[in-house]
Amino acid sequence: MENLIEILEKFEKNREEWKNNKKKNWDENAVAECFKPCAEEILCNGYFFVNNKYIIDLGAIELYYHEEEGDIKDYIMYHINDNPKNKSKVKIKENGVLPYFKMGRFHFHQSGIDVTFENGEEGKKYRAAFLIRSYRVLEADNGKYPENNGTKYDPHSTHIFDDMFYGGVSLGESMGNEIKWEPFKKREKNDIELIARVNVPIVYMTDDGKIEKKESVDSKSEVETFKSGGKTYVKDTREWQFKLKNISEEK
Repeated sequence: MENLIEILEKFEKNREEWKNNKKKNWDENAVAECFKPCAEEILCNGYFFVNNKYIIDLGAIELYYHEEEGDIKDYIMYHINDNPKNKSKVKIKENGVLPYFKMGRFHFHQSGIDVTFENGEEGKKYRAAFLIRSYRVLEADNGKYPENNGTKYDPHSTHIFDDMFYGGVSLGESMGNEIKWEPFKKREKNDIELIARVNVPIVYMTDDGKIEKKESVDSKSEVETFKSGGKTYVKDTREWQFKLKNISEEK
């Protein structure tokens, strides 16, 4: 996946250039703008190739970005020190800190699969990944991307475990499946839209250090909400989902 790693490395370059420009504010919108060129390449100019047989064709990806040395927080992320779900990971922590993922690693969790591009450098430390939100499985045509394919995209991010790792994950060096990143121009780069992530609530840290999801207490409020587990949450409206325009998805 070397080409994909090179694409992801551009985020840090874009981030540094933005932060060094005194005329630009560093905020959540800036984060999206720095990742947008990466998302355009990922969605429009490539796909995952599994065992030289099946194509995982991405339709939408969601950015997750949390500064552990900085002001932009994304407490919904799994791989951060502040996530209370990481209490069970105390044994793998180094000096009380979760190890930083290497560039381009698959991170499996209960919401699906992330592809990571974190930075553990002093003074810059942040966690970053994109979740594969929407995808479809195509059978390669003589090893190539098939033309005129009407297969719908699957918007259920947890389904991808079976589709990308249908051979399982083996002990030892082999992953069971051979997964490559294959460059291929599918769309024009301006053919994506930025929207809010799916069912992501505003998550914040309380004064006593607890991580809480913001619940809606006013049914007449104009803020965007969604229901999950019998509760109504205030939606995180950061436009950190990058999606191909006009794609057909399963229900």
